[in-house]
Amino acid sequence: MTQPKPDAALQVDFSLDLICPWCWIGLRNLLAAREALMAKLPAQQLSIHWHAGSLLPQIPAQGLPYQAFYEARLGGPRAVEARRAQVHAAAEAAGLQLNHAAIQTFPNTRLVCALANYAQTLLDGETMIRFVESIFAAYFVQGRDIGSVMVLQQLAQSAALDWNPSSFDTLQYQSALGNAGGVPHMVFNQRLQVTGAAPPSALLCAMEHALAADPVLG
Repeated sequence: MTQPKPDAALQVDFSLDLICPWCWIGLRNLLAAREALMAKLPAQQLSIHWHAGSLLPQIPAQGLPYQAFYEARLGGPRAVEARRAQVHAAAEAAGLQLNHAAIQTFPNTRLVCALANYAQTLLDGETMIRFVESIFAAYFVQGRDIGSVMVLQQLAQSAALDWNPSSFDTLQYQSALGNAGGVPHMVFNQRLQVTGAAPPSALLCAMEHALAADPVLG
């Protein structure tokens, strides 16, 4: 493989839904791959462009009962248990401990996804990563309803994010996930695409291949 160009930028377009545990796992894997890349190329810069969008916009605004929703979606309690075990194993490998037992509501994520897209216009890269992780943790660890305006206000305040939900234009910050075959979906330097919670080694390989090509313009 051609060696990465020393001044090449590395842009990652990250499509996600904040209700998807695989997206949190994928983010953690991406951060692990970034750490491995920095060990090889300490001066390398990486930027994440967030594209948060709701996979199930038809969910009622007040959300649905979490367990009942998944049992209907997957075909019963045993199917939910099997899927959850798979998610927990992947999460633990990424350094995460999920608490599905605490979750009561499957929310509509239009607002929280729009908030994440808005947040990146104001927050620096590392603060944005922490903000996104705080949303994931609120839902998958603390069991808070991330479809609730009150919960989102609290999360925004904790990130020192200036956000007024009463005047917020949700439509302006909606992101279509139509170009992604699933989430998480990552595009490296607008060329190499990876869909799913790929392991850090695969993401590192994608980064190195993207850097070996011409840098992104603009």
